[in-house]
Amino acid sequence: MLADQAVLSLVNLAILVMINRVYARPGDTADVGRLAAILSITLAAVLLTASGVARAVILRLSRARAEGGENMVRRIARTIGGGLVLGMVVSLGLLILGLTVPGLVLTAVRHWAPASAEHVAAYVGPLQLAALWLPNYAMLLIMVAVFDGFQRMRWSLLAEAGTFQLLRLTAAALAMLVAGWAWLGLIGAWAAAYAVGVSLVAVELVVFLRRERQPVAWRGLPLRSLTRDAALMFLPTVAPLLTWQTGVLVAWAGGGAEAAAAFWVTWTVSIAAMEFCQPVGRVLFPAVPNLARHPDPKELGRALRASFWGVAAVMLAAFAAIHLAKGWVLAYLHQEGQEGLLTILVAAGFFEVHRTVLNPVLLASGREKVLTILEWCALATILAGGAAAMTAWALPGLAAVFLTVYVVSGAVRVYLVTKATGVRLWLDAAVTGAVILGATAVLLALELEVR
Repeated sequence: MLADQAVLSLVNLAILVMINRVYARPGDTADVGRLAAILSITLAAVLLTASGVARAVILRLSRARAEGGENMVRRIARTIGGGLVLGMVVSLGLLILGLTVPGLVLTAVRHWAPASAEHVAAYVGPLQLAALWLPNYAMLLIMVAVFDGFQRMRWSLLAEAGTFQLLRLTAAALAMLVAGWAWLGLIGAWAAAYAVGVSLVAVELVVFLRRERQPVAWRGLPLRSLTRDAALMFLPTVAPLLTWQTGVLVAWAGGGAEAAAAFWVTWTVSIAAMEFCQPVGRVLFPAVPNLARHPDPKELGRALRASFWGVAAVMLAAFAAIHLAKGWVLAYLHQEGQEGLLTILVAAGFFEVHRTVLNPVLLASGREKVLTILEWCALATILAGGAAAMTAWALPGLAAVFLTVYVVSGAVRVYLVTKATGVRLWLDAAVTGAVILGATAVLLALELEVR
């Protein structure tokens, strides 16, 4: 599993490096910033819609398998069918909105703010082209959710990392390195890769269900309850990616394409190790309902502490490695002078990644509403506070807002987990947090002194 997750991480890093080497130039990273803004808008649209359905499918399948009973196969069949139907509805809606909304926004801008019309017009075509891969990405999330609900992580990672991401990497390499296409051509290549990828994953799903002897129901589907669950689930489980996209857009709105490029590159580098921590959350997410039904305080405490310190160890190693190589990395990616930004965001990434351990426990313990409120507050802070910080202190201010949000929300999560399970993680969190914040303060002081 970790090897498969490493493939996903390496694919993302390879794409980041290729994009910057092909489209970024010393002192001019505007093309990278434009691409980052387009990707952030389209990915945010998927995360706000299809991801909730996917997570609802995972939990419903997990609970059905944990409860068992003579109707288990029927309940699972209806959940899978309902998830696929809702996924198709969401996919169609995303396609329609993606093709029409950019043009409507341009019309409104020409009427109300004609001075900005030329700038907005440059993004209409790319957004409409990116809309072509939105339906496929949405359906991919739904289908992979079935593998996760059955706790078949090898199937899920084979589909998402082995099939889908490698096709995405191949398309990017062909478009940029072989054909020499501009960044708009890269979006088109990804649209084709996503269409092929979702078809292959559909074949994998059919093979998987036949091996499990699991039918899919198309009648009597729990569409209403699935929709309700999806509305509640969409944010807590995708907040790490959604806040990332929000940060890129705040940087883009406040500082232009080059600011978006700097934030996108440094944030991606800072959380590269997060991909290696994802197996903890992905395994824990469907398995925690079983622990909740048959609680064993000592076993739960051991599992939580092992997961917490496992993630912390990976991120501490990444923290040291990134800081040792950050000068070379930033120069290679044409982001010279962003050492301070990367330093702050690396610390933010350390606190952010622990969601993969804490969120599944809170969701399984019935804290969905509290967690959703917490995530909404975090997003609102990043939008409002980040925009204000960009105006006052540029990108370092936005990064400081991210770090503050993750430290505070991390402390709240530790409190909620302690209250829900009785497992006291305060000392563990305090020790790791003090180490990271202290090291960050020292590094920032040294960087300011050098300047």
